[in-house]
Amino acid sequence: MSIQSPGKIYLRLLGYLHPWWKRLVVLLLCTIVFASLSGVTLTLIPPFLHILFGSQVGVEGGGGESGGGSLLVPDSVEQRIDSVTRRARDFIYEGTQTERLARFCLILILLMAVKNVFEYVSTYQTIFLEQSMLKRIRDELYGKIQLLPLSFFDTQRTGHLISRITNDVTNLRGAVVGSLASIIRNGLMAIIAVTIVFYTSWRLSLLTIVIVPINVALIAIISRKLRKGSMRAQERMADMTSVLQETISGVRVVKAFGMERFEQRKFGSFNLRYFREYLKMRRFAELASPTSELLGMTASVIILWYGGRLVISQQLDPADLMMFIGAMLWVVTPIKHLSKLNAVVQEGLASAQRVFEILDVDTEEDTSGEYEIGSFEREIVYEGVHFSYKSGMPVLEDIDLRIGRGEVVALVGSSGAGKTTVADLLPRFYRPTAGRILIDGRDIASISLQSLRALMGIVTQETILFNDSVFNNIAYGMDDCPREDVVRAAAAANARQFIEAMPDKYDTVIGDRGVQLSGGQRQRIAIARALLKDPQILILDEATSSLDAESEALVQGAIDRLVEGRTTLVIAHRLSTIKKADRIVVLEEGRIRQIGTHEELIGEEGIYRRLYSLQIRA
Repeated sequence: MSIQSPGKIYLRLLGYLHPWWKRLVVLLLCTIVFASLSGVTLTLIPPFLHILFGSQVGVEGGGGESGGGSLLVPDSVEQRIDSVTRRARDFIYEGTQTERLARFCLILILLMAVKNVFEYVSTYQTIFLEQSMLKRIRDELYGKIQLLPLSFFDTQRTGHLISRITNDVTNLRGAVVGSLASIIRNGLMAIIAVTIVFYTSWRLSLLTIVIVPINVALIAIISRKLRKGSMRAQERMADMTSVLQETISGVRVVKAFGMERFEQRKFGSFNLRYFREYLKMRRFAELASPTSELLGMTASVIILWYGGRLVISQQLDPADLMMFIGAMLWVVTPIKHLSKLNAVVQEGLASAQRVFEILDVDTEEDTSGEYEIGSFEREIVYEGVHFSYKSGMPVLEDIDLRIGRGEVVALVGSSGAGKTTVADLLPRFYRPTAGRILIDGRDIASISLQSLRALMGIVTQETILFNDSVFNNIAYGMDDCPREDVVRAAAAANARQFIEAMPDKYDTVIGDRGVQLSGGQRQRIAIARALLKDPQILILDEATSSLDAESEALVQGAIDRLVEGRTTLVIAHRLSTIKKADRIVVLEEGRIRQIGTHEELIGEEGIYRRLYSLQIRA
């Protein structure tokens, strides 16, 4: 996927706020009011000083040096400002000095109270919108991952995908809603401060203009470095998450081989890489704020020197100079916040890029056919099927095979012969590189995935169970399933006896991947799940190879009941378990070498007899 521009990424993130646009409007309005009221507090400096010390010699009333205001605003606007200022001044300066001071303090308290109400509403709306957006992105990202084809997962590490949903999405916090509100708040505060600065004294203001292009250039340079650094830091975090996922899920193997210290060292090396990349990124991020502040303070010192001379020469009211300096110092704060915000935004945009890389991958549904198949009536046909992985390595070549309705066909061969791939192509976990697969004369590429897979039940050698109750594992994917149906399926799978011996019977939670069950018990739960679905086509990756004799007998009995009356494709590992198959297909190096019954294949020289003899001797 090509890298999108920061602007496009930001606008795309903003699109996730559409359902809550009214709240966003409230947030922006509250932010504007808060910033405006914050600016008003600056204008209270001259009245406060005048109340305490009386009117000073110089330009009275805060209009700046002679002609200063008229250079910036039209006469009509300036007259309105002067009229409002005069009425406010008359209200504040009425009565004795003590009365004026009390009135001023009351106004200040009311102003701060109102300002903080708007700040609270703004902050709460920011939190609500941020978390709502993150929830929506997490839901969409997880849903997308569920719809991606198996070929996508062949090239992805599980830890990296987990990192996208957890770390990357979390890093978006503050990069959209918070940054937008902060840009408006700090930007408006800076504009108000600059307006006060220019209105007070345009001569002094010209001394500060030089820092603006320097700041802009500085932030632009830091932004580029931050985004690249953040991408690298997130990749290192994803690597670290992958190590965690692998070692925690494989903890039995780690302990069995005494590799605890090795895994600690490996995790430590990944942790160190992340540490270094993160420090490198933050080195640039934290450089922006002090640099901007230093430039601002340098300008303030120059203003203090030059403004002091204007006051000494009685060309400027001392109260206006104090307001000017206050505004200059105040403008440093929003600029400093904006500089820090840049680091948050760049880190968020880097994470958003990684999230959108997943969201923009084509799903299985994007390439799914439209035909809805309701039942399987006649036959399955593999017609000149070839398959290769993305690496280009051929797995299957020129596979021609017909499977009639109700027939049990077993696939045998040495490891890597292509047995599992032949089975995986039928439910369209993968697509043939060449050739096609037909069900009742229709290419499965034209059939919708949902209706195609609804025909099938799959029992794999690696039983996948969830950290949930026995009932929910058996009834997986079936809403409002009657309890008696689950009990019947469990009985048919030879699982009822051990289930009802559990403390909570069918409500017993079996742990992550069914860790609280034995291998044979897990397989029988999986078979009960397939029996409950009652599929017309069954794909069976024989699950008895790693079981003891007693468990194998129970599982095999359940399999016999499961296969009865169904069209079945069996991936056989123990050849002794497939003697009853209607046909046996022998694969070698991705090609079909032999087809026949057990008796036929044993009676002729070939791969099957050699494999069978090896297993019998073993």
